Amino acid sequence: MTIELGKRLASLRKEKGYSQEDLAAKLGVSRQAVSKWENGEASPDTDNLIALADIYGISLDELVGKKEHEEVYEGEVVDGGVSNVRDDFDDDDDDDDDDDDIHDTVRKAGRGATAKAIISSVGFFVALIAYLIVGFTWKGPTGALGWAVGWILLLVPVIIGGTVFAIASRRFTRFPIAILVVAVYLGMGIIGNAYGLNLWHPYWVLFLLIPLYHAVVAPIDVAIRAKGRK
Repeated sequence: MTIELGKRLASLRKEKGYSQEDLAAKLGVSRQAVSKWENGEASPDTDNLIALADIYGISLDELVGKKEHEEVYEGEVVDGGVSNVRDDFDDDDDDDDDDDDIHDTVRKAGRGATAKAIISSVGFFVALIAYLIVGFTWKGPTGALGWAVGWILLLVPVIIGGTVFAIASRRFTRFPIAILVVAVYLGMGIIGNAYGLNLWHPYWVLFLLIPLYHAVVAPIDVAIRAKGRK
C-alpha cells in the first residue's frame, strides 16, 4: 500500500469527521490497524476496502484514487493509460506495481460482489418458481413431500452467489459452507423421514465440515493476501 493511498484514506476519514477510534469501531478492527493503513504500513483487506467505500459513500475505484485519464507519451495520446510505444515503460516503478495490485484486488472484489448480488436477487425468483413446481409435483409416501423439502431450493442462490464472490475476491473463507451443510443435512433428514429412514443421526457429523473447511482454507487466504502485499 502506498503512502499516497494512506493519505487518501486519512483525508476521507477526516472529511467525515471520524476519529481513528470511530472508524475502527465501525469496521470492527483496532485503532492501530487504521493507523497503519493511513501511514502506509499495511493494507486493508478486501472486506475492509468494501466497508470503507460503503462508509464514505463512494465507489471502490474512487476510494483508492483510480480515475480514467489521458496520458501523453512521446506525442501519442492514449485514453486511460500510456502509449504502447515503449512496452517497458514504468516496469521498474514499484509504487505503480503496488497500486496495480490493489486495484486488481478491488476490481475482483467489486465484480464478485456485483455477481453475488445479481445471482442472489434473480436466483431467488427462479428458486421460488422451482419451489412451487416441486411443491405441486413431488409426491412422497406420506403426501406432498415437495412442500416439506423444496424450500431448501431458496438457499441455492445464496450458496451460488457466495461461491462466486469467494472465487472472485480470492477469499475462500467467504464460501457459505455453513449454509450448504445446513441445506444438505435438512434435505437428507426430511426426505429420510418421508421414506422411513433416519438420516438425522449420525449424519449430524456433517456439521464438523464447517470448522474443518475454515481450518484448511484460512491459511490459504492469509497466504494469498500476504503474496498480494509483496
